[in-house]
Amino acid sequence: MKRLLFLSALATAGCYTQETPQPDGVASFRVNLTGIYIGGTRTPLPVVNECATAHGGQNQVPLEVRGTADCRLALPRTPVDFDVEILALDAKGQPMESFNGPVSFRTVPGNLMGEYRYRWTQLTNGRGTGTVRSGQLYGDSHVWVQDEPPQVDYADGQVIPGELPQEPATRTNATGLSRLMKFEEPTISTVQVPQNSDQLTAYAGTYMRIGRNPEAGPPLLQNCPEGDPNDKQPVTLLVTGTDPGGFFVTDMTACRVGETSVPGANIQTGEPDGYYPGRFNSLYIYNYSFPEGLDPGDLLWSVSGSVQEFTATTQLTFPAWTTRERVRLLPQSEWDKYLKLNPPVEINGRLCGYSGSLYMTDPLCGYSYGNYKMESLESSLVKLSRVKFPRVFHNCDANGNGTVPFFCPNTRAGTWGSCGTDNPNDPDIAERQCNIDCTMGIGQFAGVHCAERNTYNGFGQFVVEMNPTGAAAAGLDESVPGRIQTFTTTVNADPTVVNWAQSDTFSRDQRINVSCDKAANVRFGANGTPVALAAQTPLQHTMAAGEGIVYASVQNREDGTLTCKVAADARTRINLVTKDAIPDLVPDCREDDPNAEAAQQCRNLHAATFDVVGHLRQVSAARPRWNVLPRDVDDICCYPGPGMECPKPIRPCVNP
Repeated sequence: MKRLLFLSALATAGCYTQETPQPDGVASFRVNLTGIYIGGTRTPLPVVNECATAHGGQNQVPLEVRGTADCRLALPRTPVDFDVEILALDAKGQPMESFNGPVSFRTVPGNLMGEYRYRWTQLTNGRGTGTVRSGQLYGDSHVWVQDEPPQVDYADGQVIPGELPQEPATRTNATGLSRLMKFEEPTISTVQVPQNSDQLTAYAGTYMRIGRNPEAGPPLLQNCPEGDPNDKQPVTLLVTGTDPGGFFVTDMTACRVGETSVPGANIQTGEPDGYYPGRFNSLYIYNYSFPEGLDPGDLLWSVSGSVQEFTATTQLTFPAWTTRERVRLLPQSEWDKYLKLNPPVEINGRLCGYSGSLYMTDPLCGYSYGNYKMESLESSLVKLSRVKFPRVFHNCDANGNGTVPFFCPNTRAGTWGSCGTDNPNDPDIAERQCNIDCTMGIGQFAGVHCAERNTYNGFGQFVVEMNPTGAAAAGLDESVPGRIQTFTTTVNADPTVVNWAQSDTFSRDQRINVSCDKAANVRFGANGTPVALAAQTPLQHTMAAGEGIVYASVQNREDGTLTCKVAADARTRINLVTKDAIPDLVPDCREDDPNAEAAQQCRNLHAATFDVVGHLRQVSAARPRWNVLPRDVDDICCYPGPGMECPKPIRPCVNP
């Protein structure tokens, strides 16, 4: 008993209480949003249309409502400015007036943009205000204030100088964040629509999920401007094709995009309806391998990955996806039931960037980086009509190093050369000029449809010549009427007198295309020999010395008034890649091949024109920059030359 009492006394003597010392520095920050604006302005950032309508307009929506679950902020295409009030707090959550120093900002998700002064502010007596400028915002986001150095930018391994604070002796890494701001959930259009007058995506390097799985909540709905038939429609992701490295997906219910709504666009000829031909609603998903279990026509609930630019084509990498419907589990007659609802858009001169008159970059479809018509169709299914394959493949790789330099225009001088300062001692000058002449059909290849062989061997791409400008009734491209001359003649009352209509003057060596609505006699130049021309049949001609003017008269007097249309041929080209889809097709062929069958197939190829469907991809270093990639042999058909057949294995476009 004595021993127990002794031990108890010892235990009592060893117990004592000591309070844990409290931190004496700043512990956190209270962050109050006082404004959400379009970057660089004092215009409130718009909210989704439904919320704006409910409040009587965008300007009537209260700040405290903006960014809530019932009033999401519209996804911005430009940076956003957040005005904030900041209060430093101690460990007990009380205002800490003794704090004096700089604090920095960040947004999650999102990335700080612009000058350094939008990345930090100074707190005095524990209080301060600031403006945070950020982009790449979507979904649930916060503005963070932190006792850390501001984020800086780098160039050539060095910090880019700017307006930065004097660093204090110590930092606590204390943080605070604003209320939750809900932006729209991203769509493919979010990723693809150009921002800040730049055709590259503004979301490069951002991990993004597009769409919503059913277990994650109600379907994701489109937020389109008033009057758009797709407003409030569920996002519907369609697989339009697969290839050895991934697949293409299109948002079938994407909103229309007005041509004047995207800054930086180079619009030479507007679309008749005022909207872009595509909806910026397609994306390539790079899977690093064939996407097992996916087929064209399948639907997805969602797709996610890291946004990346590759050769100027936007794509998702390291992807994951959830399949909504596998059409190959249905009867074969239904495999294309969704693809039928997503017809390809035809690429024509208007989409390539034609103005009302010829321009030096016309031979390269969509050359301007401000051509958002083509950008709106990137990774979408498109169609080429009546294209011609090259007749000559020429290797410009004179030094045998496996590369040929690309080229750029000098629009002031009207010439083509290096994409920078020309160096007379540049060893690539000869190769570059060869590539220019072949690709553009000038110089040593004037009037010749040529493709550069080294490019074809290395990348599988070759230039095809597009359908020329002229009357649509004659099967030509009438998308830019300003380039087409129309001339008319009547029948003279005196049967011995023939009335001849005439065009304006064309320059020597200019290739033209003419057609008439009735059977006509056509001649080139006042003293040219008349040529019989059937109604609505195109006639191609290159103006020689002494010609210049097209004359036409009606063949049959009883036909009455004759109307003809003529236009200069820009000889516009676009790249085609067939090696994966149709490996048995041989574009680089010879009509004098010792193998008689190969020679005949080559003659068939050169005499025909082709309709092509495929996915549109951009390769910034290629000339032309835009490539069409058919999916399989069924994506190409042929109109054989007179008395000839389609080259194997291509089927005719029209069954005999």
